[in-house]
Amino acid sequence: MKQYPRRLSLAKKEEAECLVKKMMDNGITEESSGPSVSPIVLVKKKNGLTRFSVDYRKLKEITIKDRYLLPQIGETLDAFNGSQWSWTLDLKSGFWQVEI
Repeated sequence: MKQYPRRLSLAKKEEAECLVKKMMDNGITEESSGPSVSPIVLVKKKNGLTRFSVDYRKLKEITIKDRYLLPQIGETLDAFNGSQWSWTLDLKSGFWQVEI
């Protein structure tokens, strides 16, 4: 599945390159030589910063969905009943936490 990139102004292209470099430096993304290519989308956030996103709609069309249900939150909480330890996990930019 290959999609062609969307046109970006020179300023947006430079901004995208800067964002990609930052993500690579932080280990969020890495170079790929795979056959799939999806276009990027740059969106200005309310605070003036730019959100880097990828349009994965075509990938989603061919993705095979899981055939099982996620556990109910109540069942999960019941499993922790009586536990001595508990923990929390705070993920920055949660949408980058799933490897594709």
